[in-house]
Amino acid sequence: MARPRKFDVETVTDSILEEFWSNSFAGTSTEDLCTRTGLSRSSLYNTFRSKADAYQQALERYYRLKETERSRYADLPGTGRELVEQLMNDVISGQLAEEDRRICLVVHACVEIGKSDPEVAALAEKSLNGFEDLIATLVQRGQDDGSINTDCSARDLAGTLHAVINGLQVRERVSSTDAHARRIIQAAMSLF
Repeated sequence: MARPRKFDVETVTDSILEEFWSNSFAGTSTEDLCTRTGLSRSSLYNTFRSKADAYQQALERYYRLKETERSRYADLPGTGRELVEQLMNDVISGQLAEEDRRICLVVHACVEIGKSDPEVAALAEKSLNGFEDLIATLVQRGQDDGSINTDCSARDLAGTLHAVINGLQVRERVSSTDAHARRIIQAAMSLF
């Protein structure tokens, strides 16, 4: 008979998420995960089949947390333009508030792992599509309320804005000031 777990899997997954988010998949060892979670190697592997499985579950947790956090934008008051700009500024502000300026874990997974792990790639794509869907919803709102032009489809504008914010996150990892990011967001918003 297996012994009952004496830890909360969600709390452990959150600790693993933080370790991978801070140090990357390649930069994190099993020992690092054990140290971060306080679990023995056997408990870690009884809960997560492998380091890759732990990463996938952490990435899934990150996706769910961000999806919940960002879903509120669709219910906020304001024009579509105001909400798109607020969302973009909030993403960058969240990153700049951290000492090491961590980028979105999903963006990091795309850069670090890409398609070399099909399960990570599928989860990353699902997450990116979800965020782009939110941006498209806000852009459509702006097109409906007249605050965003209709020269391009909401989907195409959302894809452009999504690419801008992802690129900015990577760039701002090494920036010494947030002025650059704010100017780029303003420039992107001026395009439509």
